[in-house]
Amino acid sequence: MVAHSKILLTKCAQFREQGEFIDVYLKVGEEVFSAHRIVLAASSDYFHAMFAHGMKESNQEVIELKDESISAAALKIVLDSIYSGDLQVSDENVFEVLVAADHLQVTSVVQQCCDYLQTQFVQVRFDVQTYCQICIIANRHGLIGLQESTQRKMASMYKGVCENEEFLSHVDADQYTRLLSRDDLSAPSETFVFKSVMQWIKYKKEERMTVAAEVIGAVRLGLVDIRKIIEELDTEEMKQIPEIFSLVYETLVHSYSPSNSSKFALEKAKPRSMSQVLIAILPQSQMQFFDVQSKTWKSLPSMSQLSEATACFCAEYVGNYMYVAAKRGYDFVNYRYHTVNNTWETLPSFAGLANQISSFCSVDDHLYAIYQSNTPYRFHISTDQWQCVANVSAQCYVSQSSFCNKAAVVYKSHVYVLHGQVTQYTQPRYGVYWEPKTADVFCFDPTRNVWEKKASTKSHHFGSSLLVVNNKLYVAGGKYTIDTYTAEPCGGAGSVEVYDEENNTWSVVDQPHIPPNKLGAIEVEGSVYFIINNFPVDSGIRIPSGEVYPVSLDEWENLGKVAINAVLCHVPVKRENLTSQ
Repeated sequence: MVAHSKILLTKCAQFREQGEFIDVYLKVGEEVFSAHRIVLAASSDYFHAMFAHGMKESNQEVIELKDESISAAALKIVLDSIYSGDLQVSDENVFEVLVAADHLQVTSVVQQCCDYLQTQFVQVRFDVQTYCQICIIANRHGLIGLQESTQRKMASMYKGVCENEEFLSHVDADQYTRLLSRDDLSAPSETFVFKSVMQWIKYKKEERMTVAAEVIGAVRLGLVDIRKIIEELDTEEMKQIPEIFSLVYETLVHSYSPSNSSKFALEKAKPRSMSQVLIAILPQSQMQFFDVQSKTWKSLPSMSQLSEATACFCAEYVGNYMYVAAKRGYDFVNYRYHTVNNTWETLPSFAGLANQISSFCSVDDHLYAIYQSNTPYRFHISTDQWQCVANVSAQCYVSQSSFCNKAAVVYKSHVYVLHGQVTQYTQPRYGVYWEPKTADVFCFDPTRNVWEKKASTKSHHFGSSLLVVNNKLYVAGGKYTIDTYTAEPCGGAGSVEVYDEENNTWSVVDQPHIPPNKLGAIEVEGSVYFIINNFPVDSGIRIPSGEVYPVSLDEWENLGKVAINAVLCHVPVKRENLTSQ
């Protein structure tokens, strides 16, 4: 039985469509929309006040809405929603409709717009610009629920985005301060947070020095390495700001004589609830995490084991889930771990499960599974459905996955895939032998569902990784060559190369500060990264400009002491589960 209210609403919509009982017209610019006063008053506090409290518009047949926040297109969508109960918005107009509905105080449409933003933007295709845009709208219009979910999502992503140019250029002081004040900000350490704040200030130094004290004050300085604070803040420039001078003084006092009951300790030395940590996923074994303070791997009993899996291949963290490609007996399966509920579940099966996935990467609301040699698939996160995507034309020439792997990464909303390549030859006397080739690079455009071959790398890459640093694409790690007869990777480490998108070329990046090591250490943009089990790890080591000596990597030796079959991934974990170890 159809609800009485639904029947009434349907009838009103029919009356409006047929021009019956119309008693008011709303005008925006040159466009005019017919309506019923009683329907508008019932749906909008704005119109209720206009019609019920003797305002001049209460007796006008045509009411002109002159506010700049209301466009004709947005008003049409709001009115259609009032009469139908359904909201027809898109990514392009949802902000415009939200602002108009909020001005007109149509709470049902405001809520529907907020729900759309949370479902389509916050949960699936969230980026820095979206964060800034939603924060501005939510703060200006008092949309507390939308603001909270947006900040919570950005807090969970903080480690991965805080050093990106997009973050450094778009996030303003108010947005940053609110983000830093959150207890669930996910970062490896508070020292990392402090360094990222200083980087944000220096990015637009002249402009941001006026708000530096406010933003630095949101950092929990009692948890920051005091040497880093002195290094950054004990300068003539910083000491000229009284608030910063006071922060340094209070931090030094706390460092010398810590007190758990002082105001400083309660505000600036309270550990955050979540920490972004490096997880080692081991099949049928206890999970581990890397403690950046002690520089050691530790067990993580709070994270349930992947007891069914006999092998793991790759992992990707998206939203509140970690996806793991694995093998269970003779079957290839995909698991999903819910970081809040601490539960594992098996994803729906699909045709591609007959083969091993070599890489996961996510774009918008899809998880892309990149295979060793067959058609890629994508998983729709919100609907739990798999789809076959366009097949890349290149295929590996051999079946040995040890070197003919595919590394993948998301770069500028496209999926880039690296193929290690060899050529097979046969000679009567020597039999089969293999000759290495430069690696092929392919780019997948998710919007058009097409692949494009890019320039091949300058040198050979077997088992190498792709990574994005400061909005540039790099290939690093792995081995330079293969054994001619066994086809196994061998020789020294592959070179570090950077991609020039404009000219479609690769060039080798010099490594003047990296000593011989077993951690796959590389130098990129003045930062040191480690390639562990084909997974890039930011060490946090920054090489000063003009430095001529190699960096010291001794304290990081334990990072490489992880099982060779472990799959690595960065995942937010409750700090209480780390400090209890």
